[in-house]
Amino acid sequence: ADHLAGLPAGRFRAPQARHRARCRTAHRSRASLNRPLVRMIAAFLLLGLSLPEEQTIRLYSRPIELRPGQVHNRVDPPIQLPNGLSRSIAVTSFEVDVVEVTEDGRERSVPLYEGYNHHFITLLGSLEQMQRLYNHSAGQDPLGGECVKPSHDHGMLGTNGNRAHKQGYSQFGGASGAEFRNNPHDFPAPYAFVLRNVSHFLTVLHVINSKGFAPSKAAGSSTRLLECPCTPQRKIDVAAGTIDGCLPRPAFHCSDTLVAQGNGGCSLAAYTGGYRCCEDGVHLVDTDKHPEVLTGPVSTFQLKFTIHYHDFDPRRDRELRPTSCCDVTQGARASGASGRRDFLSGNIEYNIPKCAEGTPASACVHVATNVQMLDWSGEGDTDEADEVIELVHAAGHMHLGGMHIDLIDELTGQLVCRSTPTYGSSAAAGDEAGFLVGIQPCVWGPLPLKAPPRFKRSHPMRTIAHYNSSVEHTGVMSLWLMSAAAVKDAPRPAMSS
Repeated sequence: ADHLAGLPAGRFRAPQARHRARCRTAHRSRASLNRPLVRMIAAFLLLGLSLPEEQTIRLYSRPIELRPGQVHNRVDPPIQLPNGLSRSIAVTSFEVDVVEVTEDGRERSVPLYEGYNHHFITLLGSLEQMQRLYNHSAGQDPLGGECVKPSHDHGMLGTNGNRAHKQGYSQFGGASGAEFRNNPHDFPAPYAFVLRNVSHFLTVLHVINSKGFAPSKAAGSSTRLLECPCTPQRKIDVAAGTIDGCLPRPAFHCSDTLVAQGNGGCSLAAYTGGYRCCEDGVHLVDTDKHPEVLTGPVSTFQLKFTIHYHDFDPRRDRELRPTSCCDVTQGARASGASGRRDFLSGNIEYNIPKCAEGTPASACVHVATNVQMLDWSGEGDTDEADEVIELVHAAGHMHLGGMHIDLIDELTGQLVCRSTPTYGSSAAAGDEAGFLVGIQPCVWGPLPLKAPPRFKRSHPMRTIAHYNSSVEHTGVMSLWLMSAAAVKDAPRPAMSS
């Protein structure tokens, strides 16, 4: 089959031309968009522009081989893109899958109870950029590995693409995981992510071989494996501040509120599970009790990344960029020598303690909240802080037990977006019982969508995350991945007194 062609190092499908309207969201039928589509076509004609010809390309990561209960969590070497992407293109949507090739040569979507996608990152840029990233991070945790390289800066990779954009390359994914098959990333025209002269891509797939350890196909129960437990094989030295002889990354840095609550995800002394015990190559089961996993059958997975795009035209397309906000664990104080206040200045993860015995089920809810600026670090030129942007796409990221995550305008108290997870009910990939399988974004744009809300980059936004606390969870996340467009010559929004 054509999708299996190419070297084992990576494979792709050649671009496929297609015409389609880019105004859809997960909640609206195509029929409801007929009149806006007519208006969009009319606008293009008035400007002397043709309707863009959309194309599709499918990229595959290098094969990932894992034994039962084992983790893959590293940057893999760059792969060359197909010819024809040396120009500037406008990405209008993308989809992600984790697949394997069966013995009869068919491609199969891997259900979460066999291969659990903790999170993924796809990076695109020049060969020089991708090779530099790979050389900087090869053999290390994607967010840092100071026991390997004392000078390693975990800011090279981020969770939302904001840093990638500032460094001249493009990133998709980051704080996206098990919800990946039901987490639409369709950007309404005229908005798009612009890739300029990209030639290579590399991937980070944090995946766990969960075959035989995850919730049963219909049990609807949780499992510690997927929350990255610190097994007895992890050597935690509180005095030295290390796990397996390495400084854990990200460094522990929770908000004052979570620290005051004694949250177990905020210090090494109380740490029992989460990202910092989910390093590449480790097993998430006690190998003394289950030595069979060390020689168990090998499963081979690949990340499949599908991009829909057209040739970029600055007269038609409005460029989207990721914002730097938000992580609910981030404190009000700046972190680190640079004083940065973005995702990696926070703790990224925290724990959900089990509610007290006898608490009514309806009251077993854990709430975490904080305030961050929408897209400004608090550093540099204040003109950047005053620049007006319009929010086009906002998607929350939560783990198992998540109920909903809210984005609130801190100055007015108005709800900007609520992202609510969905949970599976069957054995099918994308609907796995016992798993969080999707989270719907908020999307703004031309009619019939609501107009994009406009804010200064320095506008304060409150995140409020609600989790079901009827059982304990370790290493959960409550993050926003948001995309915005600069507003040229826009009137500044009024500020509340």
